Parts: sequence; C-alpha cells; structure tokens
Amino acid sequence: MSRKASIILMFLVTIMISSSLVAADDGLAAMQRGPLAQIEQEYRAGELTLDEKVLLQITAIRDRHNLPSKYQALAASTDPASLRGVTPVLAEIRSSWDLLSDETRRTVTLALTRVGADSVYVSPSGYYLLHYSLSPDPNAVPGEDLDGNEVPDFVEKCAAYCDSSMTKHQELGYRLPPSDGGAGGDEKFDVYFQNMAYYGYAVLESYGPEPWNDYISYLVLNNNFEGFPPNQDPEGDVAGAAKATAAHEFHHCVQFSYDGGEGLWIMELDATWMEDIVFDHSDDNYGYLPSYFDYPQTSLMHETGSHPYGSFIWHSFLAEKFDTSLMVSIWEGARYDAAFDVLSDTLSEQHGWTPDSAMAEFAVWNYCTDIHDDGEHYEEASSYPLVSVGASHSTYPISVQNSPAAVGGYAAAYVAFYPDGELGKLRVVFNGSDSREWAVYIIKSTAPDQHQFEKAVLNPEDFTSTIEVPEFSSYQVVTLVGINISEFSEGALFTYSAEVIPPYDMTSRLLPTEPPAIYSGASRDFECQAFNTSILLDVFNFIVWDDLGWIPLDTIARGVYPEDSVTVPVSVHPPQGTAFGTQSTLYFKVESPGDPTISQTHIMTAEAVMQRGDVDFSGQTDVADIVYLVNYSFHGGSAPVPTQEVADFDCSGQVDVADLVAYVGYAFHGGPDCPCRPY
Repeated sequence: MSRKASIILMFLVTIMISSSLVAADDGLAAMQRGPLAQIEQEYRAGELTLDEKVLLQITAIRDRHNLPSKYQALAASTDPASLRGVTPVLAEIRSSWDLLSDETRRTVTLALTRVGADSVYVSPSGYYLLHYSLSPDPNAVPGEDLDGNEVPDFVEKCAAYCDSSMTKHQELGYRLPPSDGGAGGDEKFDVYFQNMAYYGYAVLESYGPEPWNDYISYLVLNNNFEGFPPNQDPEGDVAGAAKATAAHEFHHCVQFSYDGGEGLWIMELDATWMEDIVFDHSDDNYGYLPSYFDYPQTSLMHETGSHPYGSFIWHSFLAEKFDTSLMVSIWEGARYDAAFDVLSDTLSEQHGWTPDSAMAEFAVWNYCTDIHDDGEHYEEASSYPLVSVGASHSTYPISVQNSPAAVGGYAAAYVAFYPDGELGKLRVVFNGSDSREWAVYIIKSTAPDQHQFEKAVLNPEDFTSTIEVPEFSSYQVVTLVGINISEFSEGALFTYSAEVIPPYDMTSRLLPTEPPAIYSGASRDFECQAFNTSILLDVFNFIVWDDLGWIPLDTIARGVYPEDSVTVPVSVHPPQGTAFGTQSTLYFKVESPGDPTISQTHIMTAEAVMQRGDVDFSGQTDVADIVYLVNYSFHGGSAPVPTQEVADFDCSGQVDVADLVAYVGYAFHGGPDCPCRPY
C-alpha cells in the first residue's frame, strides 16, 4: 500500500472512531464551542461537505473575521480546546488531502503559506529562526525592548521558551523534526507569529525524507498571548501561555517526525502532557483536567472537545508509574506500527504489564486527587480536581441497577457506598456487559486521604464478581470502580447491587466423645456446641447427616443470645445387625441463617462395636438377654449372637455360669457393670 493510500485509510478509520465516540459524552458536547468545533459538528451531522468543512476551518484559523456571521460569536469561546485545537484540524486536513477537490487544495495551500514577516531572530541555541513583524503589521508582536538590543523582549522570551522545549526533547531522547531544506530562509526550524484567537499551531507542510510517515513542519505562535485563561506560571499568565504553547506545539512537530497520521487522541494528550514536562510550574494544562475528571466514563480515545487535552493525565500516570522513556519508545515504534500497539508491546517487554492492567490502576490513581490525595500516587495530585462519582448510596439493600453512565473503552465509572451506621459487611455484586472486558477495584477509605485498594477477581466468562467488605462501618466510604478495558470500544453498562450483611459470627466444636464408638443396633448421642461471638441475637442451624444413614438428615434450629452458647445432642444409631467394625463418617454443620457464609462443618468417624451382654443382638441389654443366656447355659438354647464373646460379661475370656451370675447381679442387685465395655 502506498503512503498516500495509507494516509487516506487512516483518515477514514479516524473519522469512524471519532463518530462512534462523539456521542458517548453529552456533557462534553454541552461545553461552549468555538467555531472549529461547531464546524466539525455540522460536518458530522451531514450539514457540510468535506470541502465546505475544510474551507471554513482554514478561514477560522487564518482569517476568522471573514467567517460567516453565525460563527463570529463563537470565535470568543472560552473552551480551552477551542483555543488549542488548530493543530489536530490541520493534521486531519493533511490526512484527507487526496479526498479534497483541486480547488479546495489550492485554496488551502495558499491560505497556509508561511506568515509574512519583516524581521528574524535566531534563538540562543541556534536551533530556531523566529520570524516577526512590528506594528502596523496585523500580526505584529509587542514592541517593548527593555534591553535595547533592537529585538522585542517578547520575541526573545518566546525564543528562550522554544529552546527549553527543544533541549528537553533532546534530553529525553526524542527525534527532532526533519529539515525544511531552507524553506524559511535557512536550515533552522522556523517559528512565526500570527494575530489569532488561538494559542498557536503546528503545520504539516510536506512529506519528510524518511521511508515512514514523517512530515516537515513549522510553528505558528500567537502574536501576544493576551486574553487566554489564567495559569500558575510565576512569570504571569502571558509567559505561562507562551511556554505551554512552545512545548505543546513543538512536541507536535516532533510527533510528525515519527508519524503524522497517529490518532488525534494520543497526539493531543501526549503534547499536553509535554507542557508539564518542559515547564512544570506553568500548569496551563490544568485548565483541561475538568474535561477528564468530570467525565471519567468517556473513552480515553475520545477525540472531540477538551477531553483529549484533559486526558494528558494518562501519560502523567505512565511516566510516574513507569518512566518517561516509555513515551519515547511509543513514538519510536509508531514509525512502523500503531502507537497503542507499541505501548502494549513496550509495557509487556520492559515492565511486565499490559495496557489493560495499567488502565485499571490508572482509574484508581484518578480517585486519589484533591482531598483524596494520599501521597502515594500522582506527585501533584493535591492540585488535580476530584473525579466525578456517578452514584452514591447510604441505604441498603440496593437492588440491581445500571452503572451511572455507559463506560467507554479505557474509561471508568465510580459508585460510592456510605455505611451511615450500618453494622456488618458490605456485599457488592458486579456484572459487566458481556460485550466488553472489565476490571474492577474496590477503594476502602477510612478518611478522605486514607485508602485501601482491592482488585476484584472477575469470572472471565461473564465478568461477574461478588466483593465483600468486612466491618463496613469502619470506613467512611467504599467506592466501586468499574473499568472498561476494551480499548477503542463504545460505551457499555455494568450493573451492580449491594447489601449489608449484619455482623453475625460464631465458633463451634464437637464435644469429646471417647471412644468414637456406638454399640451395634444401639443409639448414642454426639454433642455439637456453638458459641455466638457476635453482638446480635442469632438462630443457629445445626445440620447433621452421615454416610450410612445412622443419622437421619435433619436441621435443628436453636436461638442463641450474644456471647452465649448452645449444645445440641445428636443421636447416632447403627441399625440392628450392623456388623462390628463398620464405620460411618458423621457430619455436623453449624450455620447462621442471617449470613450463610458464617458456617463451620465438623467431621468425625464413628464405628459400630460389640456391646457385652447384648446376647440376642437387639442393640440393648435387658431382661430378655438374661433369659436368652439362661436358656443357652441350662436348656440347650441358641448360642449368643453374633459371636459368643458378647456373653463374656465378666471379661474373663470365657463364657460360663460366672458371666450369668455377674449379669444378674448387675441387672437386679446393683452389682458392677461389665468391666470391659468401651463406654
């Protein structure tokens, strides 16, 4: 496939992805729009052709006063994205070049001719050539020259800001933009100034010299940087805006040296992140953060409005969690592969992570900002806004309901559960849409800035999980974070339900039964004891059974006060005629009906043994046995069953009249019992 064909294909894919994501966030769409955003919206609605859209966009960038009247009022938009969004528009125009009419291409080429200027200034590093004019040129820069060197102080400062950006890029290991072959008068990188409503922009001028999709480019900066949103730069808002623009737009030119056709989402978030890397104290990019933190359910890959700029927090996370070299590796690999695929390979090979696992942890980091800053996540977390929690609950149970919003690919939704005095453990059931892959975290907060984190184990077949939080009342809030880890996917819902299980608790045991034997055909009680260790009145269910039917399956319920116990005798009966030595496994299960997970099961083996004196093998010793033994001893009656040994009542080792005498003495005259009974 040719380079041009590849660009056209990439453009079409970008449009399809953008179209699917633009509807995902009504909140972002409601932000005040500038003319570029409005033109794009009308194009997507089918109200403009591609050529009409491009011509209007170029007019908005280079000659906004000639826009149709309906766009004029939008030119003063305070939406930060509208003030920064020229470069992605130009990149899209370049990507769609072969789809435009010849007339439109000629008009665009003429309109994007480099800004005229009557003076130049070489930056201190010698890398940049800055082109500027003074009044009365419409693009004139402020003429103040306090050092008297006949170069406006404004130009000198912008040159220094550009040098700082270039130097930082070199330190980090980035490739610098290719030479323009003297298009600006020499081989230096060209910077121009324009009177416009935007911070500035980078122009993809022509194809670069490399075999990959690189571009020759130049910069255009605002001619005075006045009237833009405030920032935190110690030198003032004008300096902060100029610094941010020098870093942001030059980084676009660096990106173009690798691949001018990458997705707008990653190009913008990456360039906005670079503002912080080059000029950490300006914090101009903080103005974009609400567009991300207010709409965490919006896909990271969303490409309209301010969201791509606020998404710079993704690269802040990657840089702080891993290293800034990760971003350099992404662009190095983007020469030959899609940037996201390169990220996946690099995370795996260098750090043993996947983008999915990183995205899941990223969603947790985004909770720990502002008053939730625990000092263990973003370095500047206390300065970031709070992430929007879409739903909150303080009464229970909560029936199954949908997530607060449809969650886009690589995005999250947050649900808070407050104990409000509820005693017990919180049980949350999560169920993610089967059409997506999900990750889930539980954040347990004992204070606004004190958190514990638990990653839930999901069933990989249906993305369900039951999460339990013991001692719910010990936390201020427990927050469920549902994360859609299907990159580039449209929004999907998850469902959740919750209940608070009262704090039932108990311990149990089998009381000693020695030996664990039962006379064949007889019954014997085995005792199970349970202690109510909770603070609640409870009813314990004793469920008993065995392998051979010596215990009929039964459930015995007993009420137990807090810190009290109950003992339940269980009668075990080997049927009459059970052979000596037969063993059965006995089961004693104790559970709390209020919380079936509070249960214990005890297992023991019981054995059927011989009962001396039970000469008729009835399972009990009584007068009938004495009569049976008299008939055997004196009248030729039947022998003792099942073995003659059962008649050895005095345990002498032989059966004779002495056994009968001992048996009669025991039964009628209070004599001693058989001395060798097992129990």
